[in-house]
Amino acid sequence: MEKVYKHTVITRIMHWAHAISMVILALTGLQIYAPDSFRLFASMDWARYLHFVCMYVVVWTMVYKIYYVLVTGEIKELLFTFKDLVEFPGLVAHYLYGIFVGKKKKDWGKFNPGQKLIYTAWPVLMLLQAITGFALYWPGFFAGFNDLLGGLGYVRLWHFCISWMFILTMMVHLYLGSTGATILDYYKSILTGWEKAH
Repeated sequence: MEKVYKHTVITRIMHWAHAISMVILALTGLQIYAPDSFRLFASMDWARYLHFVCMYVVVWTMVYKIYYVLVTGEIKELLFTFKDLVEFPGLVAHYLYGIFVGKKKKDWGKFNPGQKLIYTAWPVLMLLQAITGFALYWPGFFAGFNDLLGGLGYVRLWHFCISWMFILTMMVHLYLGSTGATILDYYKSILTGWEKAH
C-alpha cells in the first residue's frame, strides 16, 4: 500500500510534547483536586511543580500551532463552521456504526468536522483553563474574578469540569487513532511521519 508523508519532524515533536504534558496535567490535577483519593506523585509539592511545568509546555505548543496555522493559511481549513455542524452527526454515525459495517468514510477534506471542532474549541478552553488555574493559584490577585464566578469553590468547579472536557476528548482521540488503514497506522504515523494512503 502506498505511503504518504503526513507529519513533519517538528509537528511530531510538538504533538508528543503536548500529549505527554496533557496526560501529566490531568494526573497531577487529580492529585491536587483530591489528594486523599488520588496519590500518584510523591507529594503535593511535586504534583504542583509538574502541573506548572506541563502547563507551560502545553501553552507553548498551542502558541506554536496557532502561529503555524496562521502562517501557512491552514486556519481557513481548521475553523468549525455551520456546514461542519450540519455534517457532524454523519461523522459520529460513521465512527460509531459505519466503520464497523464497512461503509466508506465521506471525504471531508484535510480535516473532518470533529477535528475542526476540537481545533476551534481547544484554544478557547485552554484560555479559560489557564485563567481559572491562575485564579486558584493567586486568589488574592484574582479576587474580583473569583467573586464574579461566585467564589473559589465555583472557580475550582469550572477548572475541574474543563479538565474533564480535555480528558474525554483525549480518550476519543485515542479511539480515532485506531481507525486508519490498519489499527496501528495512525499511531505509527505520528512516530515516523508516514501514513498508508487509503
